[in-house]
Amino acid sequence: MYLRFAKSVPYLPDPVRSRPHVTAVDKERGSANPPHAVPYHCKPWVDGQTVGWTLFYGFLTPITISAKVDGTLVVENLEMLARETQQPKIVSHFAQGHFGIGCGYTLQTPPGFASLIIPATRPPAGLEALTAVIETDWYPRQLFLVFRIPPPGVQIFLDRGMELVRVVVIPRQEQGEARPFTADELAELHEREQQYLEEEKTTLTRWTSASGDQFTHLYKQWSARNKSGGEQVKE
Repeated sequence: MYLRFAKSVPYLPDPVRSRPHVTAVDKERGSANPPHAVPYHCKPWVDGQTVGWTLFYGFLTPITISAKVDGTLVVENLEMLARETQQPKIVSHFAQGHFGIGCGYTLQTPPGFASLIIPATRPPAGLEALTAVIETDWYPRQLFLVFRIPPPGVQIFLDRGMELVRVVVIPRQEQGEARPFTADELAELHEREQQYLEEEKTTLTRWTSASGDQFTHLYKQWSARNKSGGEQVKE
């Protein structure tokens, strides 16, 4: 699986793997003795924060986005940005309550795979991206990303290097199906669940947070074990 990209201008930042948004407060709480439970202790949360690639606002012209009382889109420095990009409608009203940005990235995914667009982990204040699926296994044009227009009185400031969205490569939806487990599959799942619960009783990865709540790293162990082909993995 791959994600290929082209940039409308050479100085656009390359897409990079997403990073979890860990705040200074979380770091302090997580390093206390005993530690407080914080989101980055949770592998599913970290995996969710790091999935995909981040696309950036990569143009040299900073812009400020706001709205009039009647909802009309206002973009400061739009003329300058249009000259830089040679795109008069680089930022434009999309539909009621929404605006779009021609982000400068053109993407390609393998045949049968698409690009799932989801919010960035560190978006600028006020920027709310809409989730979308773009069939980038055939679509040949620059991505047009859609966001909600901020309410009157709220401004969104975009400067070079700020995060816009994340892109996750996924199979196209027509390839999948949802069906119930068969009786044999359900029995096998129940057996694995019992194994997990039994191991949870004696795992050496159990720890107690500052609030007195108990947690384990058993999910992380089983994840690593699954990736290694079932071999025992030490925490």
